[in-house]
Amino acid sequence: MTNSQKENEDELEKLRMENELKKMKIILENNAMFFEPTNGNPIDPYIENEFLSNIEAFEKNHANAERILLYDFIGKPVYREVEAISDSQMPSELEKIMEVLHANEIQLDTLCEVDDRELYRFITQELFLHEIDNMRIKGMMCCFIYEEFHPNHAYDIRNHCTDFIESFLNKETDFYCNSLTIEAEENQWYKNFRDAFESFVLKHFEIIDLHFDDENASVRFEIDFTGTTEGDGAKQHYKGEGTIGLIYQYDFWCVQDVVFPTPA
Repeated sequence: MTNSQKENEDELEKLRMENELKKMKIILENNAMFFEPTNGNPIDPYIENEFLSNIEAFEKNHANAERILLYDFIGKPVYREVEAISDSQMPSELEKIMEVLHANEIQLDTLCEVDDRELYRFITQELFLHEIDNMRIKGMMCCFIYEEFHPNHAYDIRNHCTDFIESFLNKETDFYCNSLTIEAEENQWYKNFRDAFESFVLKHFEIIDLHFDDENASVRFEIDFTGTTEGDGAKQHYKGEGTIGLIYQYDFWCVQDVVFPTPA
């Protein structure tokens, strides 16, 4: 090893120790958690140091920041009332207001398609009145999602049901439990059904109908999957219609019950 290589390695080791001290300080002061990369590759010490320094700067500014209206934060820009904008003018007016947000490190996204007029109305009549911390850190964005203010329940129900089915029929994970109500999680049917098979192959899943109110949802679906039993390798084929019942709890749609088609 040359002197240059040794000096570089010494510098890296010093940086790694500094990073460990930074992480320990952040954990103790903010009850934070850090996880190692799942791919087993070590994090570049320089990148990690910059990341940790940004966290420290954020926490320091956050502790001392006052709360102000988002409209004040972006400099009280002049804008037109939504009712005064024609349909043909709306796309350009929305683009202008989005550019102002982005220039002030405010990011607004939507999970589903939202009409331009509704999005403009939301920004000027709701988001502008939302309080945020009066702090700016270079390279950091303050992010909002439209559906956090106006949930799209049909979209959420479809996604939760799809995620549940895919996880439930994947024996390598128990993530499906996170989709269940407490009562459903205590129901041994879910565990017993999965334990009866060594593996599953999901060929098709499609939601064909759904209904919901403020508290409950019912979903009808088509499914085609095969379960292979342990030991003898026998296959059980499930194909046809089934149902999923959900309950809205803690701002989340949870699976309460599932009915699969009768096996062929």
